[in-house]
Amino acid sequence: MATVFSRAHNLCNIDQLGEIKAQIADLTSVADKLAADIKDLGAGSHDGDLFTATVCVIDDRYSTDPKAVEAKLRELMGEEAFASFAKANQKKTSGYTSLKLAARKA
Repeated sequence: MATVFSRAHNLCNIDQLGEIKAQIADLTSVADKLAADIKDLGAGSHDGDLFTATVCVIDDRYSTDPKAVEAKLRELMGEEAFASFAKANQKKTSGYTSLKLAARKA
């Protein structure tokens, strides 16, 4: 069972993090609007008094659709052969700890 001190300390940290995340959300919204306005200037270099912004237009690109490849391989190889192939070509992604924070309803 948490002591009164540790509970108060945790609440303080939780509330501080919530406040910071709210400020970040507000600033991100402003930054996204400013970035959109700068992108509207078009490709090239655009100077402010303190910073220079470079707008680049990137052409479309194509990549392999892994779900489509999987479906085709299952069709061509059969389920058992595909399962063996998939197992032999797996990669491991390490686990991690996640923290999600949401504003409390008043």
